[in-house]
Amino acid sequence: MTKIKYLHVCTKLTQAMKDSMSFIPMLPGMYNWINVFQGQIGPYKLVKDKLEDYDVVQINMSPVDFPMIMEVARKLKSSSTMLVLNNDYVAEHWGELGINPTQYDETQRMADMTFGTEPYQTSCMIKGSYCLPHPHRVDLLKNYRLDINEEDKKGKVGTLFHWWEGEMLLPSLLFKRLEEDGHKLDTHIYAYDSKFSKSQHWAKVLYDHIHAGYKYPTFIKELMTLQLFVENCSYHTYGRTTVDTAALGVPTIGSNRVFSMKHCFPNMSYDPADMKSAIEIANKVLKGGKWLEEQMSIARDKCDYFNYDNSRERFMKAFNESKKRVGK
Repeated sequence: MTKIKYLHVCTKLTQAMKDSMSFIPMLPGMYNWINVFQGQIGPYKLVKDKLEDYDVVQINMSPVDFPMIMEVARKLKSSSTMLVLNNDYVAEHWGELGINPTQYDETQRMADMTFGTEPYQTSCMIKGSYCLPHPHRVDLLKNYRLDINEEDKKGKVGTLFHWWEGEMLLPSLLFKRLEEDGHKLDTHIYAYDSKFSKSQHWAKVLYDHIHAGYKYPTFIKELMTLQLFVENCSYHTYGRTTVDTAALGVPTIGSNRVFSMKHCFPNMSYDPADMKSAIEIANKVLKGGKWLEEQMSIARDKCDYFNYDNSRERFMKAFNESKKRVGK
């Protein structure tokens, strides 16, 4: 197995970034590439003279990092070090980042390799970009155990608030319809932030419990207390939470625009505005039985797609192809 020296470069190493990498298991997402390659992370001002010591220098295409990308590209122009840029923002949100589209394209062209995390997002990037969902500690989650009585889960349902979408109405309507079908529910919404909510005036009416963001280890424990989790995101994203629920064994229904949802729960996915399908599938989950057991077995198997080994293999294939293409 080829071993590469990997460095993630950022403008500033914030406390939130340090915290996300210290969680056990580690918070899913971009920083897991550091663990996959046993690499390092550092602010540009501290590593700028050491860039050529690495095989890969990776930078996230966040607006704050654009000036730094140009500097790194200039330094590595005649180097064998590969500059890898990834886009971590859902395509529907790009217009709100305030980036000139010409600058966005030209910045990508400074890289030796570019990638997005799900197919639709990647298709909006420059030609030749790869689709590489971020790695996930699937192995740890599959072995995670929580001492909880199955009866205590009955009727406890939850959904997730995505700040960049701000939508919380549709899942609440689903829960209302299920209650009309005779289910007694205890409804929860997680990671809620009123600043981004399109329904903030009605939030307390829509859900029994509103939770702000939890630290990741606490959040996965909370997920495991649910009889049903709903991922109703209408944006295209790779969906790290539905990798969580697939590995943890949490019954999940939701949007077929979420890559991991569609991959791990193929028979429990639907268009996020298709309430008829959502109600039908949710009722089957709440009923339990053989069908649900079969779907959860599928999810447990398919979530391995996102594990460290498979993620490393995909990255290295893209890396070697790109290296050959640019002649480094």
